Amino acid sequence: MSTPATENRNALPPQPTWLSLPIRRAPGLSHGHVRGQAWLHNPFGYNALAVISPLAWQLWSAADGRSVAEVLADLPHGARDRALAELPLLWRNGFLLSPGVAVQRPPARPERVFNAWLHLTNACNLACPYCYIHKSSSHMQGHVSQKTLDAIAATAQSGAVDRIHVRFAGGEPMLQFTEMQDFFAEASARCQAHGVQFSAAVLTNGTVVPDGAIAWLKANAVAVSVSIDGIGAVQDAMRPVKGGGPSFARLEAGLDAYLAAGIRPYMLITIGESNIDGLADLTDWLLDRDLAFRYSLVRDLEWGAGELDDRRGAAEALRHQDVTPTLLAGEPLARVQRAIAQAYDRIEQRMVANHAAGRRPVRSFRQSHKFCDLELWRPIEQACGAGRSYVAIAETGAVSPCQAALHHAGTRPISHESLLVQARAQTQFQPFARKTLNAECARCPFKASCAGGCPLLLYRREGHVDGRSPYCEVFRAVIPRILRISALEMVLQRLPAATDGRADVQLV
Repeated sequence: MSTPATENRNALPPQPTWLSLPIRRAPGLSHGHVRGQAWLHNPFGYNALAVISPLAWQLWSAADGRSVAEVLADLPHGARDRALAELPLLWRNGFLLSPGVAVQRPPARPERVFNAWLHLTNACNLACPYCYIHKSSSHMQGHVSQKTLDAIAATAQSGAVDRIHVRFAGGEPMLQFTEMQDFFAEASARCQAHGVQFSAAVLTNGTVVPDGAIAWLKANAVAVSVSIDGIGAVQDAMRPVKGGGPSFARLEAGLDAYLAAGIRPYMLITIGESNIDGLADLTDWLLDRDLAFRYSLVRDLEWGAGELDDRRGAAEALRHQDVTPTLLAGEPLARVQRAIAQAYDRIEQRMVANHAAGRRPVRSFRQSHKFCDLELWRPIEQACGAGRSYVAIAETGAVSPCQAALHHAGTRPISHESLLVQARAQTQFQPFARKTLNAECARCPFKASCAGGCPLLLYRREGHVDGRSPYCEVFRAVIPRILRISALEMVLQRLPAATDGRADVQLV
């Protein structure tokens, strides 16, 4: 284990006092072993996840409130000095706790970013049966664009943000490609005038690639995210072309065009009743193309139907009924957990195979993969920035804290004011921000990574944001698995290629 960085040495007590300090394991930490190496996770620490040496694991495991000297006395004499040298990293990550020793955090100042979802159009060339957007030809008119640009300029002028990030969405935003270009150019200029960075991403179904779009995206560093539900017949059934017909071949053609130009879209997978059994095969398909991706669980926001309902059949019948809110449990929960576990098995297997063959993915798993709104690398108090640093703006100019509620009652019209002001003035879902965790969530070891899940889902189902997420037990199963795969990636990165991953090495 390495010694702590220079900026943290002064935060530690003087070394002569170390032997007298009591040490105990921090409660509730995720931990485990992978390829013979131990790992620990604490999102509040300097390194949220660390793969530690066998000696550090032995020291951590023995820390039961006795003094350092007493714990070291149980170790072989030749290992005591080396074990003592492991203490700084265990302390600064909060893996070990001692009176007067503070957990450290990286000194870097976080970037202040405001995110805006820009709903350019209701129109789409696909007819996905579960989509919460009521399709129409309606699209954003010039007067709405100008008010939005004024609000972006006011946000930049406020001095409260370093960057403004816009997600162009719909419907299918590429159907409004010319308008997208014009908006991007004007927003960039207005932000630049106030010394604020402007960035953007396009959330597309991947089947519409207008002439000149790829060159423009590359020239302006606009990110691309593509929604996908499955491969072959699964995708064709869940995302059929408007008027009927398959869409998967069109998606493949669009992806091939992006990849040929050096653009690697980030893939967005929404897991629902109709595609969950094909999740592992879809994961393999994405890994074959070295594409990073996010898993999300379908949110029953539109119809108020049950968890993982794909809004076919029962959705219409449930539209006007009250549904008793329940956690996903029993066989439905077991089915979801099995399918997700199989998908993560594929990721882990591919990671080991790539390492053995000397192949390195374009983006690392732990830096690119997401599951819903879980955040494993820093502590969070709310699962998203809704109502604080995020707004959604409809094609009509309606402003909502969440894109899933854009076309529902209670939105406010866009104004020339800063988007920060408009976000905090929302009244569509009050109280929207969770002030304190309920007792059950407060006891959960994953509270800093989950924060209760999607607040809108809770609010819609129960009228408040203080309950457990309906997907709580899914999150409890997924978090340790993501951490294990992330630790495996760290282990493999320190091993020579073309091995079975079991070499005996000392790791930081």
